[in-house]
Amino acid sequence: MRTALFCLLFSAGIAQAGVLVNSTVWVVALQCEGYRHCYASSNGSYTGSLNGARRFDDAASAERFIGSFTSSIRDKSPQLQSIVEQVCVQPTDTRTNGKPC
Repeated sequence: MRTALFCLLFSAGIAQAGVLVNSTVWVVALQCEGYRHCYASSNGSYTGSLNGARRFDDAASAERFIGSFTSSIRDKSPQLQSIVEQVCVQPTDTRTNGKPC
């Protein structure tokens, strides 16, 4: 009985687990003095870490973001960059084409 309960709980957990899939997002890279990498985090600030970069689901949204920059950020040669990140999503059906997360 105990084994059956454990198996039921374990299989229910797997059914609820998501899968890691690759997702393309857009960030705005900048050229900042003293930074190896530099990204816009808001329309008036930047960061040296990709983790702090503002992300967009499409290039058009990122372009609108660039249009809102203050002059100090605009002077840092903003360029759109697409990056691929792994995100955890819930599967929509029984087929899973990703790594469990």
